[in-house]
Amino acid sequence: MESDRTEPSTPGSAPIHRRFLVQSENPRTYWVGLMGALRPGTGGTGHLRCTLLARSGTFSAGGFFFDYRPWVLACAGVAGLSALFWLPLVRGITRSIAQLTRATRQIADGQFDVRVDDQRTDELGQLGASINRMSTRLEGFVSGQKRSLGDIAHELCSPLARLQMSVGILEQNATPEQKAHIEDLREEVQHMSDLVNELLSISKASLKPGNIKREVVNVKTVADHAAEREAANKGEVIVEVPADLTCFARPELLQRALSNLVRNALRYAGEFGPITITARREGDACIILVTDLGPGVPPEHLDRIFDAFYRTDPDRARNTGGAGLGLAIVKTCIEACGGTATARNRETRGLEVRLTLPLQ
Repeated sequence: MESDRTEPSTPGSAPIHRRFLVQSENPRTYWVGLMGALRPGTGGTGHLRCTLLARSGTFSAGGFFFDYRPWVLACAGVAGLSALFWLPLVRGITRSIAQLTRATRQIADGQFDVRVDDQRTDELGQLGASINRMSTRLEGFVSGQKRSLGDIAHELCSPLARLQMSVGILEQNATPEQKAHIEDLREEVQHMSDLVNELLSISKASLKPGNIKREVVNVKTVADHAAEREAANKGEVIVEVPADLTCFARPELLQRALSNLVRNALRYAGEFGPITITARREGDACIILVTDLGPGVPPEHLDRIFDAFYRTDPDRARNTGGAGLGLAIVKTCIEACGGTATARNRETRGLEVRLTLPLQ
């Protein structure tokens, strides 16, 4: 119940003593009352008290008790003006944040040539400029590292070639007792030569896609060649690729990537079952899958198996694996062709490496 009092403003007028609002239940009804006094006619004395009542089933009574429409319109107008002035600002901020998020995700994936808009004059613009500087420096560091590896590997080629030739001459003139030791030496030199060749492969494939001449490549031809070359007397490799499926890549780089994948799968999972190479068209991309039936890779290592010199087994003994460059070469070759390389453990068992390449 609500009420208020109002006193008369001039002498002799009929005062209004009180206004009130009452709510009753069963059924719910709203009552508005106006208590006042009526002035008597001529010759009368005193004022006649009266109460005016109005009843409604709703609080507003169609605007008679309370008209909410002006308030609704006012709130809508305020909200509309706020949206008109603030929406462009909010959209600009969210657009900048989304761009920064995409850029940092690409940098985390190794795409250091990404750049963001740093023309804003606020903190987001400063953050964008910092991201651009960071990506430029990271690109320089990584390029310098790959260039150094290539230079070192190139400089080692000539001494290793002379060393191999010397070992061959020494083996020809060695006694039967000495040949066993010379054979061990020859294997060590060959291992060094293979390592240097892998470093050269990474260096050559590290060129940007724009600097590599790509062409339409028949995927089945390359897959058959890789399987035939790597599976000789080492295990079974099954190729299930449509004969007319093509992709846009550098044939030598795609061949090297598939050969390394098959060789790596045969080394770690060849004893568990066949290695399978499949491929299909998916939208505007060509998807190549190399799967095995081995134990897979521990989940904590999946994000790093494509890093150079990274191995899940910290033991660097030769009988437990290579130098950790095989999958790094795969990623470098595929990225040089404008594609991506990822890996995941299969739900049943085994590892699946997915190569995504453009169709044109």
